Amino acid sequence: MEAQDIKLLSEEANSTFDKVGALLRENDGFGKKQFKTETVDAFVGLLNEAADGNLRAEYALKEAMVTADFPYLMADVLDRSLMAQWATTMPEWRAYTKVGSVKDFRDAKMLGIEGMGAVLDAVGERAEYPERGPVEETPITRRVAKYGGRFGLSWESVINDDLYSLKELPQRLVEAARRTEALAVSKLYVGTGGFNTSLYTDGYDNIVNTHAGASSTNPALSLAALGQAMLVMGNHKDYDGFPIVVDAVTLVVGPALYPTAMNIMNATQIQVATGGGAYNAADQLVVNNWMANKFSVSVDPYIGLTATSNAATSWFLFASTSAPRPALQVDYLIGHERPELFVKAPNASRVGGGSVPESFETDEQEFKVRHVFGATTIAPFATVASNGSGS
Repeated sequence: MEAQDIKLLSEEANSTFDKVGALLRENDGFGKKQFKTETVDAFVGLLNEAADGNLRAEYALKEAMVTADFPYLMADVLDRSLMAQWATTMPEWRAYTKVGSVKDFRDAKMLGIEGMGAVLDAVGERAEYPERGPVEETPITRRVAKYGGRFGLSWESVINDDLYSLKELPQRLVEAARRTEALAVSKLYVGTGGFNTSLYTDGYDNIVNTHAGASSTNPALSLAALGQAMLVMGNHKDYDGFPIVVDAVTLVVGPALYPTAMNIMNATQIQVATGGGAYNAADQLVVNNWMANKFSVSVDPYIGLTATSNAATSWFLFASTSAPRPALQVDYLIGHERPELFVKAPNASRVGGGSVPESFETDEQEFKVRHVFGATTIAPFATVASNGSGS
């Protein structure tokens, strides 16, 4: 490249950086940076251009990376990217898990009242109305916990970075937060043998087996097995002895059962052997696939991380999260519903004036991600399961 071209490139890069720098900050009298939305948008645009091989953008960013604004600006860029990606990538567990919130780290008690719903008694003329009263349920404890991690960038890596690693950081943080949540939810209902034996018990009558009214025990996923599962779920009654109505359910399977589940749900028609018809005992009834309107399918790829056996055959039904009492719930700390990114303030400055982004001791820039949530079992009667073993 000719010297004149290099000079022109340098001047253009400096001009561009000056325009971006003019947006970067306003001083409040104490020298604190206050960043505007257009500032971050401009810098993100510069990041993307440099990643696409734009030399002018790379030059401007190399200059930006050695200014005192870099750690704060980069944290803001990562945080905004983290929020955007978190909002656009909806975790699948939300299809069958309710989302709530708590105000602090102390135990939050979920209180409930049962009773009062039994059939009314007949009241004779001038007779006193019979008294009835509510019964307080055992409170359910919900709590949140703090999760996170930190990482550092050396001064050398920042100077030599081609930007691709910086662009990937927000996505990796999103993946870490989503994986943490997804695994916590999965462990609420998945156990080493397929289903979690604390949630699915004969006492709760929520295992697809003969004890709960099904015609077989732990059947493999099939059209007939789904019918047995709906029978088990439909047998659940409230405190007053009345059926708990379930309008819609989500079928949760691992990756291995996904084809089977989708074949069942997407079949256009179902052929049912009826027998005993007007003409002979082998009459067949063909109906439209009504299950497509009743069921939705969700895949939990983390089943195999907990289940050491029956991971490929276990399947679960969850009542809709719009029901008053869902099977599972995830709570967030109010005001901290999404992962948060922090950057460590530098503790060094140049002789003669001017701060630097890295630490005095190690020339490192440090970042930290924090996420606060909790996962709780709420209502065992809102779910049923089979480990698919047939026994």
